[in-house]
Amino acid sequence: DDTHPSVVSCAVNVITELSDKNPRNYLHLAPAFFQLLTTSSNNWMLIKVVKLLGSLVPEEPRLARKLLDPLATIVRNTQAKSL
Repeated sequence: DDTHPSVVSCAVNVITELSDKNPRNYLHLAPAFFQLLTTSSNNWMLIKVVKLLGSLVPEEPRLARKLLDPLATIVRNTQAKSL
């Protein structure tokens, strides 16, 4: 819930790495990461958020359907080759 972009980026990076080991521990944070996915314009952060949400999908399969539209929008609208 921090408004400072560097704090949010750091938290996303740490949680992304931790979720690789045990994604179930971070499932309750999915709504916050979904909000970042749909509101952030920071390409680096979007890459991390997509990776993080991808690690959560096996734990909550319904999340995959919810991610389809935002991911399609990002792919259609971004100029970044990394996304």
